[in-house]
Amino acid sequence: MYPGPFDYVAASSVEEAVKLLQQHGDDGKVLAGGHSLLPMMKLRLATPGVLIDIGRIPGLAGIQVNGNVTLGALTTYTTIMDSAELSKACPLLPETAAEVGDMQVRNRGTVGGSVAHADPASDMPAAMLALDATFT
Repeated sequence: MYPGPFDYVAASSVEEAVKLLQQHGDDGKVLAGGHSLLPMMKLRLATPGVLIDIGRIPGLAGIQVNGNVTLGALTTYTTIMDSAELSKACPLLPETAAEVGDMQVRNRGTVGGSVAHADPASDMPAAMLALDATFT
């Protein structure tokens, strides 16, 4: 099946993405890796009028470990899997990421998209719940 028609905008900053979301309201959806949203669109379970791509916004990807663990929304499963620092600080996350999909999904799929869509078949939201994670 094919998704319905939609417009596409690539945001260049968090501020621009927020402004676009405010402007488009419920008709706007954030696109990062697309591995959660695009299948929903193909099945017409999601029919946004505007996709707001945040994939090129600097600073939204990465891992920080400093007493707490911080994952940027655009951090891919592969980045989580390959992080030696994260393996020591919170091994559940790399172990969970290693079980997600196939190599293509792990290379492109993001933790932010997975958690935001809360697909019941997804592993990462369950891991975040088990860790009592907070989101900003």
